[in-house]
Amino acid sequence: MDLALFGCSLDALDEEERVAVKLAYLYAVRQGVVGEDIARDPYDMLVESLSALPDVSVAGRLELESWLTPRPAPAELDKVDPALYREFIDTGGCAVVCARLREYVKERVFPLRPLMVGVDHSLTGGVLDALLSGGEEPALIVLDSHFDAMPTSVRMAAVAASGTEVEPEPIEVESYNCGTWLAGVIERGLVAPGRVAVLGVSDHPGYESPREGEPAAFSAYRQAYLAFEESGVTVVSKKRLRQEGIQETVSDILSRIGAGPVYISLDADIGAGENVGAVRFLDTIGLEQAEVVEVGKALRSALEGAGAELAGMDIMEIDAHLADIPGSGDCTLEMCVAFAREMLGK
Repeated sequence: MDLALFGCSLDALDEEERVAVKLAYLYAVRQGVVGEDIARDPYDMLVESLSALPDVSVAGRLELESWLTPRPAPAELDKVDPALYREFIDTGGCAVVCARLREYVKERVFPLRPLMVGVDHSLTGGVLDALLSGGEEPALIVLDSHFDAMPTSVRMAAVAASGTEVEPEPIEVESYNCGTWLAGVIERGLVAPGRVAVLGVSDHPGYESPREGEPAAFSAYRQAYLAFEESGVTVVSKKRLRQEGIQETVSDILSRIGAGPVYISLDADIGAGENVGAVRFLDTIGLEQAEVVEVGKALRSALEGAGAELAGMDIMEIDAHLADIPGSGDCTLEMCVAFAREMLGK
């Protein structure tokens, strides 16, 4: 199956520390410590390895305004500001980029299958939208340490109640973003809940009934999480995946999904750990690198066994600033390439 490799590097996180990293990069460029010829994004970092796989052609990238990317141009220094990123997200900026991405895929990728290297996971919605408009209704399998369907306010309140963060500021707008995109694609009908599976999560509440003394924020989180499972979404925790076995779990999911197109989305933090640290959210420990690669192999085998076909795939949420530090020993990029190689049977 021929695939078209392309990039889209939306990176609009508004956290102070994330913006500080971008500013540090820009100051380093200004001082001549870092050359402007450095890789701009994960697509630059992976295009050589992934395009070397058989039957993969290069379709380029959807260009975005520089300040919305991991490594902005020095001329846009004044836009690298948490308030501007926050405004972008709250006013539906991620959804707008997804609409642009949908058209890009339709015009530059089809009739080949999409193979995207992105950053913000909300971009997956743009590719799914393109597939649906092209006549396909794919099932969706996501590898992720987080279940990206929870309302932002609910997740933040639960994290604050755990004592790991201070009480968050009230969320004025529940927007489509990297933490809510999965709910967004379900609500828009891009994929049916019963044809969605999320593997390897570390944020599952782990229990269904209220516990004595459970904070209200935990209760709201648990109820919101379980509501998606009740709607038909399959969520497999990291613990359960290991207990039940990768091959067995993946085969069971594909047997229930059945024949037809399946889209695979890899969030790099599924393997977050000691040697896989170049991810945008490093708040959990994910699967071992070998386990992530094994999931790719199991998916390819299960797709063939179920009479299903790969509709496309993506690799998301790599932190460009941590992925190419000389001598760091980080294996995030290598893990992603190994997963793709197994997934594509190359």
